[in-house]
Amino acid sequence: MESNHTTTRSYASNTDHSYCDKQCRVILTTLYGVVLLGGTTGMALMSCMMLRRKSRSVITTIILNIIVLHSILLISLPFRLSYYILGVWEFGTLFCRLVSGIIYGHMYGTFVFYAAIVIFRLLIYFKKLQMQQLQKHHVVVLSIVIWTVGSIIFLPILFLQYGINPSSSRPQRCFEFHTDLNRRKFITLNYSMIVIMITKVVILFLIQMGVIVQLVKALWPDLWAHQDYRAQIKSFFFLLVIVVCFIPHHVFRVYFIQNYSEIDNSKLVLYNEIFIALTTVCCLDMVCFVAGVVH
Repeated sequence: MESNHTTTRSYASNTDHSYCDKQCRVILTTLYGVVLLGGTTGMALMSCMMLRRKSRSVITTIILNIIVLHSILLISLPFRLSYYILGVWEFGTLFCRLVSGIIYGHMYGTFVFYAAIVIFRLLIYFKKLQMQQLQKHHVVVLSIVIWTVGSIIFLPILFLQYGINPSSSRPQRCFEFHTDLNRRKFITLNYSMIVIMITKVVILFLIQMGVIVQLVKALWPDLWAHQDYRAQIKSFFFLLVIVVCFIPHHVFRVYFIQNYSEIDNSKLVLYNEIFIALTTVCCLDMVCFVAGVVH
C-alpha cells in the first residue's frame, strides 16, 4: 500500500510538474525559505521594538498594517515550501487558491501602505499637511477603509473567479493559475494593475528624487543632522523596495501575457513563478530597519 502511494506521488511529481524541474524547485525553495526565516525574524524583532517604544505616530500605525500583511504572507509560505519540496499539493483546491491569492493580496496591500507613507511625507514636506493635523484615529480609519475596500475587491475575485479554469483545478497541483490568462477579463485586470502601479511608482519616484536633490543642495554637508532629509531617505527606501521587488514582476507580466501559451509554456511559467516569489522579498524590509540599514 505504501509502495503504491509512493509510486503515485512520484508519478504526480514527474508529470504534473513538468514545467518546474529540480532547478526550479531549488530556486523557489531557497527564495521562500530565506524570506520565511528573515521575514519572521524581522517581524518579531520589529514588533518587540515598537512595543517597547509605545509609539502612536501616523507612520507607526501604517507600519503596523504592513507587519500584519507580512505576517499573513509568512504564515502561507510553509505551504508553498511543502509543495515545492514534496512535489505534491495535499491541502485541497480551495486552500490552494487562497494561498496563491495571498501573495497578490500581500503585494498590492503592501504597495498601498508603502505609497501612503511616501505621500504623507511628501505632503508634509510641501507643507500641504501639518503633522499636528494628523491624529492616530485618522490613520486607523484610513487603514480600516483600505482593508475593507481591498477585501471587497479581492475576496470575490479569489473565490468566485480566480482559479476556476478546469485546467488549473487538478488534484495534487497548485499555483498554476496562469491558465486564467486565457480569459479576457483577467488579461484586462492584469494590464490595469500593471499600468496603475508603474505609473504611480514613476510619479512618486521622480517627485521623491527631486525633493532629495533639493535637500542635498540646501543642507550639504550636514545632511544626516536634519530630520527632513532622514524622513525623505526613509521614503526613498520604501520606493526602492517597490522598484526591486514589485516592478520586475509587473514588467515581466506584460511579456508573459503576450507570449504565454499552454502548448509551450515551461520556461515562461518558471520565470513567472520566480518573479512572483521575488515580490515576497519585501518582507525583509523590517530586517533592514532592525539592523540599522535604514534608521
